[in-house]
Amino acid sequence: MNNTFQKRAYICIAIITLFVLLFASVSNVYATSKNELQNQQSELDQKINQTQTEIAGVKDKMSTELTQINRLNSQISEYQTELDSLQGQISSLTTEIEAKENEIKQKEEEYSARKETLEKRLVALYESGTTSYLDMLLSSESLSDFISKYYLISELANCDNDLLESIDKSKAEITVQKTALTNKKNEVQQAQETAERKRNTLNLTVSEKKVIVNNLSAEEKGLQEQLEEFEADRREIQVQLARIASKNGNVTPVAPSAAGYGSPLSGKTKANITTGYYGYTGHGGVDFACSAGTPVLAVKAGEVVTSKAMKRSNGTYKSYGEYIVIDHHDGTMTLYAHMLPNSRTVQEGATVSQGQQIGQVGTTGNSTGNHLHFEVRIKGARVNPTQYLP
Repeated sequence: MNNTFQKRAYICIAIITLFVLLFASVSNVYATSKNELQNQQSELDQKINQTQTEIAGVKDKMSTELTQINRLNSQISEYQTELDSLQGQISSLTTEIEAKENEIKQKEEEYSARKETLEKRLVALYESGTTSYLDMLLSSESLSDFISKYYLISELANCDNDLLESIDKSKAEITVQKTALTNKKNEVQQAQETAERKRNTLNLTVSEKKVIVNNLSAEEKGLQEQLEEFEADRREIQVQLARIASKNGNVTPVAPSAAGYGSPLSGKTKANITTGYYGYTGHGGVDFACSAGTPVLAVKAGEVVTSKAMKRSNGTYKSYGEYIVIDHHDGTMTLYAHMLPNSRTVQEGATVSQGQQIGQVGTTGNSTGNHLHFEVRIKGARVNPTQYLP
């Protein structure tokens, strides 16, 4: 019996030992597999992080380059506008100079003619010898002859005085006009020198932009083309509005604090602006994010000078999309953009009152979501609209 018990004891020990060995082996295998998985997971995390970093880097690079191109586009447009203005100034001065030169020529001809007349009078007096006005009076045969000769002498004396005065006046006018002509020519020279500097700066900016554009990806180039398109449209609008503003004469723009603007959206104030104004070389207005169909209101009474939909030849919206510009006849204009298709309720030439609905919020044109883009312009150029809003 003892032998039987011993055998059973040996068998149990052997089974336990085998179980322990098997468990240890499985544990080792599990531990090894777990470590490997952890290592693999760590490697994957590292690769994912690296990939995410690379993706973020590409996005940052794209954003930076496109932002830089947008800035350069604005600068190029600004330089071109200044060049156009300088060229207009030069052209105007050149016309003035031509008119001045013709006027001076005419004055000099009149001066020469009067001087010649005076010289002939002096020669005639000299050739008459010592005969004087007194001799003529004393040679009168009668009272009526005396009076007649006296009248003639008086008229001759007056003519001589008038002639001398007109000669002196013509000479003085010629001197003044020649000085003015010299000043105009100096203005032209300065404008031409300024234009040349601007032209050189423009060329450098264009070259800088070309370098950046050449390094863009296909996707970025597509976005860049949209920026180019928008900038060209924006500049054209600026020129048009400047032309309209010039028809109003030299109106001094109303101060922001006295503008009396309302809000372009009911219940919204400047505190509700979702994208701010970043100046000429950035976002040239302010955005109010809100739902599609929200009524867009005229901030002040005025005349609608633009009401149109900006579209490409294929019918798709571009740039400002559906937009309106109102001239308030106080030196300022306001622009409302990206409105809902066919939502504009006023046309060019219409008179609007403050708070009147002119359209509805949308996302047409260069827009990625429903919002109102609002601008304030003076002589066609954009200024910070925040200072005008309640």
